[in-house]
Amino acid sequence: MNGIRIVWIAGAALAAFAVVLVLTGKDTKPVQPATIDSRSTPPSPATAAATPDTNATASTAPVASARTVTSAAEAPTPKPPIVRAADAVDLGLDQKIHDATVVPGNIVPKKDSKTGEMLLYADNKYEIRGLGTAESPYRVSWECIASASESYMPRLSEHDIPQRIALLNGKVLEIEGYQAFPLMVSETKELIVMLNQWDGCCIGVPPTPYDAIEVKLLESAKRGGRHAAFNFGGVRGTFHIDPYLVEKWLVGLYVMDGARMIEGAQPEM
Repeated sequence: MNGIRIVWIAGAALAAFAVVLVLTGKDTKPVQPATIDSRSTPPSPATAAATPDTNATASTAPVASARTVTSAAEAPTPKPPIVRAADAVDLGLDQKIHDATVVPGNIVPKKDSKTGEMLLYADNKYEIRGLGTAESPYRVSWECIASASESYMPRLSEHDIPQRIALLNGKVLEIEGYQAFPLMVSETKELIVMLNQWDGCCIGVPPTPYDAIEVKLLESAKRGGRHAAFNFGGVRGTFHIDPYLVEKWLVGLYVMDGARMIEGAQPEM
């Protein structure tokens, strides 16, 4: 009996010891001394810096560099902020133009030092003369009107119209340029006035939506000269910014209605 108890006690003690080992996570196996394997030991920072990685392919760095350059090229160039003068006017900022957003510019009243005429000096570059009325129509350069191409490009999802152009919308504008009439007619109430010479077919430079205005006249105009002859003249009427899109492609941008021809205009050479 005493021998059975001793065996039972010994067995219980061993079982308890095993439970303790399981709970504490200790391993009963003898610890073997660690063997240093130079093939698996990670190098020290100093060694890694001094020893090149022979497993790395030669194309890794160039590929990463090329991707970085590509990403930088695809990123749009941020536009510089517009700094407005203290006396800049807000003309045109309230215009609602199709899908466009009117972007504020630096439009400052200024007196012409030669004539004494008051004008608007737009964005340190463009002169806008007149008041936009029938008695004093706006007079601007083609360069100013065509500058909409810098920010209004629906095909590229860019829909910004500069204030210097938006302020012309719905106002009376007078401008001179080369004229193209419909073919095979002697009289018409419609024409296109453009920056460049174009005969309406194949001679000259065809217009773009930014440097041409579709004009509707109050009175019919007679077309002079032959088909290939270039007509130059001025028109005065109410100017509108009216984008005409075909599958996001800009086909037309400017129209003028209630217009009249201006006699005596001469091309600027």
